[in-house]
Amino acid sequence: LIRSVVAGANIIDTAILTVAADEGPKVQTGEHIIVLESMGIDSLIVAITKTDLVDDAHLDRVEEQVRSVLSGTGFRRVEYVRVSSKDGVGIDDLRESLLRVILPRKRDTKGPLLLPIDHAFLVKGHGTVVTGTVLRGSLRIGDLVEIAPLDMSARVRSIQTFGESRQTASAGDRVGINVPEVDSAQVSRGDYLCEPGSIRKSDKLFVRIERNPLYRGRMSQRMLVSVSVGMATTTAELIPFAMENGRRVALDNTDSSFLDVALLLNSPVPVYEGARALLMRTDLPPTQMRIMGHGTVVDAPTTVTMWRRKTREGVVQRIREDDVLVAGLAPRRALADRLKGTSVWTENGVEGVIREAFGTRGVVAVTFNVPVSPGDKVLLDQLKEEAYRFGTR
Repeated sequence: LIRSVVAGANIIDTAILTVAADEGPKVQTGEHIIVLESMGIDSLIVAITKTDLVDDAHLDRVEEQVRSVLSGTGFRRVEYVRVSSKDGVGIDDLRESLLRVILPRKRDTKGPLLLPIDHAFLVKGHGTVVTGTVLRGSLRIGDLVEIAPLDMSARVRSIQTFGESRQTASAGDRVGINVPEVDSAQVSRGDYLCEPGSIRKSDKLFVRIERNPLYRGRMSQRMLVSVSVGMATTTAELIPFAMENGRRVALDNTDSSFLDVALLLNSPVPVYEGARALLMRTDLPPTQMRIMGHGTVVDAPTTVTMWRRKTREGVVQRIREDDVLVAGLAPRRALADRLKGTSVWTENGVEGVIREAFGTRGVVAVTFNVPVSPGDKVLLDQLKEEAYRFGTR
């Protein structure tokens, strides 16, 4: 169910969040709230259902619970209605609330055309028709469009909205588009009708993620996650990273509220500029919060290379008048020579700098900012550039 919500969230202006009066808010209630908020939906109607099963005091408690859940969210407007499908109570209130809350959102009519396809079928005498909601841009009869990621191009023969023929359509319109040059059998739900060249397939993404504060699990290197980008969902390996001197350095794990990650996808997905991504743990039971966070696709590179930090461990061998000899940081003299000027530190946090190599066996001379003792462990960080792909180490 949660995947269906993600797939449809891009075309939602307002949502009705249903909470059963006899059960109250559940983990899935929180998941749906997070999905809606992460997809930029800022107004909400809370419909407390099955009101015929409980008394007014219980209804008050359930509404207060939902208000508490929503108190820390960013919804601009929230209305509450109490309804019962059994006796019809509150149905008129729900209709009135919808009329108040549903307001046209600001539409991007100038950007490249973007229409997620939810149906494609053949109409006798006309050819293929695709349906969906225009998320961005506009189109008119005669325009050249593309079906992504199929790399099919076609001309728009006709446009309809709720059975009415039109010359043009723009962001926010629900439309049927006649593209007779396209084979309907090859088009699937989740493909896109778009401006040619504006969408491409990728199995590697860089994404800026906002962590879900209710998610208590880990975010560690190479963990498997479910990622939804637009209407597509696939499995991915997650690689958190930090920028250091212009380099992407892979992290073993992170607990940051905002983080940069590389997503190595099991299968390519259509990607467009500004696409939203949602990360989930589908291996967790429904009783636990599974949504890890959400973010925006920053880039979709053809290759992912990052730097991996490797920590070498040495030991203080001898204390000299001007420096300290440390063994174990390099296996031989040639590598020790390359470490000149490199920073090191002891387990106690004492910092030092490698001055030069000593001898032929990789021993180095180090100056520390405070005295150290023979036998102290000395640590050295080194970075190695590596290529990352799904399923490879």
